[in-house]
Parts: sequence; structure tokens; C-alpha cells
Amino acid sequence: MIEASFTTADLPARERFEGWHELACRVLIPTHVRCDDEADFEASVLLRGSDTVQLSSGKVRSFHAERTQKLVRQSDPERYVLDAVRTGSAGISQGDQETTLKAGDLVLTDSSLPFRARHRTGTHETLAVPKALLPFPAAEMAPLMARGLPGDTGIGAVLSHCLHEAVRPGTRYRAADILRLLDIATELLTTLLAHELHTLHALPPESHQQALLARIQSFIHHHLADPALCPQAVADAHHISLRRLQQVLATAGMTPATLIRRKRLERCRRALADPAQSARTIQTIAARWGFTNHAHFTRLFRTAYGMSPSEYRAAHSTLVREPARALHE
Repeated sequence: MIEASFTTADLPARERFEGWHELACRVLIPTHVRCDDEADFEASVLLRGSDTVQLSSGKVRSFHAERTQKLVRQSDPERYVLDAVRTGSAGISQGDQETTLKAGDLVLTDSSLPFRARHRTGTHETLAVPKALLPFPAAEMAPLMARGLPGDTGIGAVLSHCLHEAVRPGTRYRAADILRLLDIATELLTTLLAHELHTLHALPPESHQQALLARIQSFIHHHLADPALCPQAVADAHHISLRRLQQVLATAGMTPATLIRRKRLERCRRALADPAQSARTIQTIAARWGFTNHAHFTRLFRTAYGMSPSEYRAAHSTLVREPARALHE
């Protein structure tokens, strides 16, 4: 797991705004920023995440940010960035959409498109998720960009709470717990977006199919430990035929069995890299996630990750890194 913290208090006053800006560009996406009073600028950031998904919590003074078309051409990490406003206020525009945000609101932006933002002094949490992790085409996501999403009711409230827990200072969560919370946050974001897409307008059939795909993926994610999980069980849970299930997943380039196997392997991979589970045998971990044949599991794992489970565990025994106290160095 990656964990790091930053505070402008560690820098000379004349370097604080520039130091924070450099960090923000590396952690999130490159932008141009300006501040009305750089000499009085203060910020603190806590970052937690993996090589795939990163979550940061920050307290900053007021600033303005702009991501231009030139910056997009120069560097595009292909991410969606979700911002949760805790205190203060913000405004953001992307494409034809512009919105003003208050405490409790959520907003999503696309790193592949220019945007403008202004943040008033306050705290916020920011989740950066690769586009490939969300099962919606960019064209369908476009109406949700820079559009205020509810963060104090329904699914949005659960997501907001999950984000807050994952970056709460002084938490007693283990590294593996933080990674699980980020998994849950990504699934909740998928569910929230599927819900919002349905409420925008009467969607074409392909959009409903994408929402069904998101529900199927979420169901599989939450039932991986169930030994009875199989393609037919997934189809039954969604009141569709097995053939319909296969058709839906085919749009994402996979079969039901492949998706279940891939997600179970990923769970095993994380468990093998978790120092807190070092006392558990590889066979126990495999069985925990539905692999009852150890030889078969070993072959699948080697094919997926290029090494055996025991080799992977040995190579990642020091995966969890100590917090870095100064990201700017």
C-alpha cells in the first residue's frame, strides 16, 4: 500500500504554494493553479492507496485551477476524479456543465477533458480511479461530469462515509483494510453512477445494459467467498437467463466464469501480499476465495501473475511501505 503525507508547514513560506501544486499534479492530474495570496497559503494532504486507485484528504486555502487542452495533450492518466467537499465550497465547470458545490456534495471530472475549478478554504477528499475500472463508455459518462452528485443521502452518503474512513487520520485500519475500503469505494461509485445515469433521462438500451453490467460486477465482487458462486447463480440473482448474462459480459470482453476467476485470483493475490496474513497457508487462502484444487489454483495464478503463489508471497513480503513524510522531496 502507498501512504504518504505532506504539509506546507515543512516548507519555507515562499515555497509552500509551489510545493503543494507540484504534489497535486503528481498525485492527481497536471493543472495550472493560482492563489490570491501565495505568501499566506497553507495546505496539508494525506494520501493512501495502491498503484491503481488513490485517495487523498486535504485541507487547503482558496485557489483556482485550470486544466487546459494543451495539458490534456501533454499528459492524460485516463482517470475519473471524484471530489467530496467536506467543508467550504467549490465550483467546477467541464464541457457544457457548471456547478457550485457546498459541503456534503460530490463531483466527478474527466482527466481527458479541460476543466476549471475554484476551491474556497476548506477540506475535501479526492478519489482518482482509472477509467478502465468503471463499466461505462465515456460518451455515456459525459452528462455526469462537473454535475453535483448527492453525498449526504442514499448511495452517495455511503460512498462519502467510506472515503472519509479510508483517510481518517489516526485510524487503526491495517494496510489491507484500507485497500479493501478503496475497493468498496470504487464499487459504490459504480453503483452511484449507474443510478444517476438512470435518473438523467430515458436511456437507450445499451445504457441500461451498462447499468446491468455494473450491478452484476458488484454482485460478484461481494460474493466471491461464497463457494456456490457460479455463472448460473449470478444469472438467477439478477432474474436473467444464463445466455443473457453471457451477452452482457461479452460487451466487456469477458465471460462470467472468467470474471469470477479473475476477481478471486485478485483477492488471493492481495492476501498473499498482506503481512497480516503471513501465517495462513497458501492453500487456506486459495480455499477462502473458492479455489478447492490447489494444483489448479497454482496453475491459474502463475498464468495470471507470472510466478507461483509462493514466489509471489516471497517477493511481496515487504509490499507495505512506511509512510513518506515529505512527498515533495
